[in-house]
Amino acid sequence: MILQDDNIIREYLKMYYISTGIASFATDDKGESLYSEGPVSMYCQKFKELSGNNCPCKSAHLKAGRQSEKIGDGYIYSCPGGLIHWTASIIVKGLYMGALVGGPVQMCEPDGLLIDDIIRINDFDVQNRGILHAYINAVPIVEPERVRHLSDMLYVVAKALISEESGILSERKKFYQEQAKINESIQYVKDLDYSEHISKYYPIELEDELMSKVKSGDKKGAKIILNELLGYALFSSGNNFEITKAKVLELMIMLSRAAVEGGGNLEMIFGLKLRYLNEISEFDNVEGLCGWIIKVLERFADCVFTVNNVNNSYIIHKAIAYINDNYMNDITLESASKYVYLSTSYFSRLFKREVGINFIDYLNKVRVEQSKKYLADLKIPLSEVAHMVGFTDQSYYTKVFKKIEGIAPGQFRKMV
Repeated sequence: MILQDDNIIREYLKMYYISTGIASFATDDKGESLYSEGPVSMYCQKFKELSGNNCPCKSAHLKAGRQSEKIGDGYIYSCPGGLIHWTASIIVKGLYMGALVGGPVQMCEPDGLLIDDIIRINDFDVQNRGILHAYINAVPIVEPERVRHLSDMLYVVAKALISEESGILSERKKFYQEQAKINESIQYVKDLDYSEHISKYYPIELEDELMSKVKSGDKKGAKIILNELLGYALFSSGNNFEITKAKVLELMIMLSRAAVEGGGNLEMIFGLKLRYLNEISEFDNVEGLCGWIIKVLERFADCVFTVNNVNNSYIIHKAIAYINDNYMNDITLESASKYVYLSTSYFSRLFKREVGINFIDYLNKVRVEQSKKYLADLKIPLSEVAHMVGFTDQSYYTKVFKKIEGIAPGQFRKMV
């Protein structure tokens, strides 16, 4: 059994079937089917009958369920019979106990070649071709986008069943997504023309941009840049884990410095830095190290501003994200308050109380920080820099920049 009360799972499977019209079933930790909702596919029954004791379906469902557990998300797969299923794992006390499985469906019209391949691969008697073809034509056809949504819905159902354990799946899903982004960055680096040494391609300028994002409390933008930097770092260090660890350590120190420069509490950041220096020595694989530095980034970015009331955390973080995504546009206190569904006066007071500075000052801080990367490009006139980061008046930009940085934009440009 997956859970002590099987009736709960039956009820959830029934709800899923009634809502979607797609059959579903539950498996145990060995891949055995326990119970189902919706009509059992005649094609599947015939496939299992012909396979006999060598039926590969149980093994396929178990493997898919384990993959779902690994990535902390729904998993879409093609079964040995050539049909599409999706699965969501069930975890109890940190252990894999089984999975919910949706399907089968098809994502395109079946053809004779598929049945011919199934017969050949499984060594079925060719006389069964007609009956298999007739049964597979009865399997519903669902467009790929809907299959993805059906998989997402089943994942939600699985999380509802294990509400106390759902955080484990969420953490694994987050980790897997971050690893996928890093792998994309590594592949991008591999595709470059390496006629010269790899060091030519390490984007030093991205480190400055990463620090800028952290100083603004922009976790979303900082993560994108950090994943790209990790891709370069991992590829350039080859298989030498110690070199990789050293580069990640450099990134951690850089993130702590950015948090301090962003106005974070010095004692808090120093304490975190010491803790992280001890933690990094415990890692012995790249995956764990990369997941760790992402969490370090989030923590240091949070240090830039501290939300005192946890109930206001979502509102403030949503407002900060709005500013970081739209600072280059003509945004106002009114547009931001509308974005978070609060009155302008209440949002203004809330923002000042939780962030420590008022909305306009924070917006200007973000704009000035972002303008620095454009000041480093001598081809861009100062007047254009101001407009590129959302200032409509050059003189006002200069005044704000000097107030925050202590020097004028022109002087800053000469220093970089």
